[in-house]
Amino acid sequence: MEALSDSREAEILGEIREAEKRADEIIERANREKESLLREAAANASKLLSSKKEEIKKAQEKKIMDFREKAKLIGEEKSAEGKMAAKQLKLKSEKNTGKAVDFILKKFEDMVQNA
Repeated sequence: MEALSDSREAEILGEIREAEKRADEIIERANREKESLLREAAANASKLLSSKKEEIKKAQEKKIMDFREKAKLIGEEKSAEGKMAAKQLKLKSEKNTGKAVDFILKKFEDMVQNA
């Protein structure tokens, strides 16, 4: 009977060892999967970060180009306004030149007559 008991104990101990071995294998496999997932997540995060940096760079370059174009258009508009104002002043001065000459001649005549 004791032999049966010893054999049963040995069998139970064998089952416990086998269960511990399977548990260790499961833990080892889980750790490998965890490390693999962490490496994959880090790689994906790195790719995503790189992609977002490139998007930001392109958006900044587009904003700069848009700003330059807008500045160019404003410059051209201001230049056109300046040319128009200069042209109007020139026309006004040409129109007033005759009046100024007449005024000076009249004043000169008045000075000559009153002298």
